[in-house]
Amino acid sequence: MKSVIIIGKGPSVLQSTREFVESFDEVAICNFPPMNGYEKHIGTKAQYLFLNAGDPNPYDKSLLNSLGLTHAFNTSHKPKGREDKFCPAGVTYDGHYGEKRKPQFKKDHGFDPSTGILAFDYFVRNSGYDTIGLIGFDLFKVGTPVYYFSKDAVQPSLHYLFSPDGGRPYTPEGIIKKESSHGSTEHVFAYMNSMLERFSKNARVPWEEKVESN
Repeated sequence: MKSVIIIGKGPSVLQSTREFVESFDEVAICNFPPMNGYEKHIGTKAQYLFLNAGDPNPYDKSLLNSLGLTHAFNTSHKPKGREDKFCPAGVTYDGHYGEKRKPQFKKDHGFDPSTGILAFDYFVRNSGYDTIGLIGFDLFKVGTPVYYFSKDAVQPSLHYLFSPDGGRPYTPEGIIKKESSHGSTEHVFAYMNSMLERFSKNARVPWEEKVESN
């Protein structure tokens, strides 16, 4: 049995350490989290990439090739063919993963999963893993920062989400101001706990381990 850590983009990434990340057998990243300058929190390697393949890839070719990727999954409901800009040669790629999994997930759990939740869903149901680590999974709680990095590092095509327009989800400063379209914080948290229990998985987060070691 193996362990895997899933890295999201929430502010709790800054509570992690490279040593914590590297204590897992495998690493999964979601939607290209910024790595340059954050190596002390998330390391430099990842075997799994879960992404909305329709969005731009902010990684340059050298960074993408240095990760050591072995698997990539398109989590969009729209299928996407393989492209070198997000999937280097030799990586096993599923361009239809979101198209296949999202409808059943929504039927089973009652909310539209984010890329991070689809990554969690993949590993929690996989019998080859007994331990799942989580950092950057802050579940879009209203009143908190959406990302561990500044708006300057956000892909320009997504800057509209930070508009002062009342209909947008984030303030210009990057604070979440409305409930996510990917389910309420309480609903998603309850789902994750129930799945960990159902499939008898251990969960690890860095801040709990720091408390226990003191």
